[in-house]
Amino acid sequence: MVSEIDLTRAVREFAAEKLEIDLFGIAPAELLQEAPEGRRPRDYLPTARSVLICAIKIPDAAIDVAGHYEKPGKTLGPYMWYGYVMANWNLSSAASRLVRFLESNGFKGLPFPPTGLLYKYGNVADFSHRHAAVAAGLGEFGFSGLLLTPQFGPRQRLVSIITDAPFNPSVMYGGPKLCQPDKCGHACIKACPTTAMTGKASLTVGDRTFEYARLHSVKCKWLYAEKGFRRTKVPMPPDPTDEDWQEVLRSTKPHPYDVGLNQFTFVPHCGACIFSCPSPHFAASKTQGQPTSSG
Repeated sequence: MVSEIDLTRAVREFAAEKLEIDLFGIAPAELLQEAPEGRRPRDYLPTARSVLICAIKIPDAAIDVAGHYEKPGKTLGPYMWYGYVMANWNLSSAASRLVRFLESNGFKGLPFPPTGLLYKYGNVADFSHRHAAVAAGLGEFGFSGLLLTPQFGPRQRLVSIITDAPFNPSVMYGGPKLCQPDKCGHACIKACPTTAMTGKASLTVGDRTFEYARLHSVKCKWLYAEKGFRRTKVPMPPDPTDEDWQEVLRSTKPHPYDVGLNQFTFVPHCGACIFSCPSPHFAASKTQGQPTSSG
């Protein structure tokens, strides 16, 4: 029987040498047991002991040019494809290979898609990669609610694998504060095209409590013509419901640019909070060749 230390060393070596990822961490399943009922690791895998997290960086230049279609030098194509679609495919491949690694060692691995398939809970995914990444020591929550890492700020995408394997967990991040709203003036809040972030919410992971903006999920995905990155010609109600949003989808046509991007997968609706975040830590540590492991 392989020891916990040897198994942890082996999975970290596998992640570093075989998977094309930039960040890797291991969260203990019990740190995520305060998640909403039905979305905890042990709700899906009762014997869960760990959650593996992989991250892939979004190209800086793709974010630099992201913006409204009509602005010179701005386009969403590079971000949508290389910061979203391809990142999702590469993360899915990494998760699949990690599951094979786990099963070859006699353990189960349950991967969740990088982008949540919103068939069960409506406006939220089955499992939160962001919360798992915080528990795995990759970083902390920014005021936007996004994961911020010391290497890339908010510029990464994530995938999670719940497993019954007994790994040594990563240490939660305890470095310099990654979100500094007093310096940026809450840039993410100001950039939100639908004012979807209002009020505050708090969450405890382990012995740490995080406070960030409360997100109105329907406003966040509203396809709003005058302010958003897509065009629908339907003004947003003051407090839109999911039924309002579904009616928009039934009654409008997307911009031709979005139709082009939508050939192979559905596309995200905004990204302004990612594009606007001026975290000073983007260039603090550039990954070269091997993934950075927390803990």
